[in-house]
Amino acid sequence: SGLILAALALLVYPLAPNTPLWQGVLNPQVVVRLVIVLLVIQSLAHVAKRLMQARHAVALSALASGFVSSTATIGSLGMEVRAGGGTARANAGAAVLSCVATMAQILVVAATVQPQWLARLWLPALAGGCVAAAVGWWGGRGAGRRTATEADVRVDGALAVPPDTPMFKLRDALLIAALLTGIQVGVQALTDWQGDAGMLAGALLAALADVHAATAAVLVRGGPDSAFAPAIAQALMAALLVHAGSKCVVAL
Repeated sequence: SGLILAALALLVYPLAPNTPLWQGVLNPQVVVRLVIVLLVIQSLAHVAKRLMQARHAVALSALASGFVSSTATIGSLGMEVRAGGGTARANAGAAVLSCVATMAQILVVAATVQPQWLARLWLPALAGGCVAAAVGWWGGRGAGRRTATEADVRVDGALAVPPDTPMFKLRDALLIAALLTGIQVGVQALTDWQGDAGMLAGALLAALADVHAATAAVLVRGGPDSAFAPAIAQALMAALLVHAGSKCVVAL
């Protein structure tokens, strides 16, 4: 895993063309950089899971899985409760913790696609992440105490992650990068066709599945000082609202 990450960072990234295509929407070097960032995030989450005790495995796994898809994580936690495999409060806390990854990845996408927006996004994203972390911690605190004790007895101090688990999943990172790039192209096509209304419609449709894709597709339109800035801000807020609503529906 380390060799693959090093090869991407030291060989593939410098050789990737740094040439914006189709009004700046497609840039091979930006795509490679996004893949590398996603792999680094997965690796850090993997290391953190190995260092944590088994009783924290559910919450930490949800947080790590949120960097891949918070919506899918919430759906799987909800189905686990329906099947009787977990407590509602503990899984709800873990589900909210996965939203911390959503806030963090919004900043990651902004830093990769349009770094100028970081000055305006970091504080709202930090506030949202802190609130999600606090609510998730409070919701799960003590909820799974009995389950955690059983897990500790069963694992007997072993690591929550099997020793042969890879540090990251390259396939997942490539799929996310491809999804982000594809949605950027789609939103750009809608914007060229319908202007700001097309950008808003494309962002809302993308947010139903993945808010990171919507963020990338909207931010690529321009910086905070461009003529598109007001429309970009409105589209981002609307996308976050739609994404939050879709998560609530999936949780049920």
